Formats: sequence, C-alpha cells, structure tokens
Amino acid sequence: MENLFEGFPNLHPLVVHFPIVLLLLALLNQVVAVCYSRYRRELNILTCVLLLLGTLWAFMAIQTASHISGDADEAAFAVFDIHQRYAWISFGLAGVSTVVRFVTLRRSTLNWTNYLIMILLISLSMTLFITGHHGARLVYQYGVGPKGNGVLIK
Repeated sequence: MENLFEGFPNLHPLVVHFPIVLLLLALLNQVVAVCYSRYRRELNILTCVLLLLGTLWAFMAIQTASHISGDADEAAFAVFDIHQRYAWISFGLAGVSTVVRFVTLRRSTLNWTNYLIMILLISLSMTLFITGHHGARLVYQYGVGPKGNGVLIK
C-alpha cells in the first residue's frame, strides 16, 4: 500500500485531520454519556461509531504519512520517527478502545466500562496531541510537508 500514495504529497494533510476530529468527538461523547444516564445507550453506540470511523481513517492517515518527497536533514528524520511511533500508538489505542466499546455495548448496566472507555480515550487524546505536535514541528520547524520538501523515506 506504500506505493499507492507515493505520488500524492498533499494527501496526508487532507486525510489526517478527519480522524483526529472523530476520535476527539468520541471522547467528548463519552464524557456526556457518563454524565447523562438517560441517553447512555444511544451515546455509547455513537461513541462506538465515532471510534470505528476514526480508527479506519487513522490507518489511512498513517499510510499516507511517509510519502513526501524532497530533502530533509537528520533532525527531521528523528522527529518523523517519533511522529510515526506516536501515530501507531494512537492507532493501537483507538483500536483497543473501539473493541472494548463494541464488546461492552451489550453490558449497559456495567457503569465501570464507561469509565474504562473514558480513560482509554483520554490516553488516546494525549497521544494524538503528541503526534500532532511532532507533525507540526516537521512542517513549521523543518519545512517538511506537502510542498514536496523533505524526504521521509529512508
């Protein structure tokens, strides 16, 4: 799949922001689900849908990240490695959160599962922020980005 996106350096910035929004909305939705028990079942289903879509789009975002061409210095490669590592950690947390939310949908009487999902989503949000920070460093500090600057394939 790596060669599929090689000719599209602008694709990553277009794809990456959608899963970030979906995954952060899943956290916000889960907070509301914990606070308001009246609509908890419906909100938990919405959280599951947001997580599923966000996780699938996050995988697409990761696949489009390493195909920017140009020249880059060694420091940019180090930042890119951190950026990519946290992207995979975020993807893993999103996947685990999706599975746990899906499995626990039938057990709506177990309140502790809602808190577990919230803890997972807070952890996911933190890794998303770290990933985004290093992505921003690549663009604004090292000039790596959709303009074709910076080789990110070793």
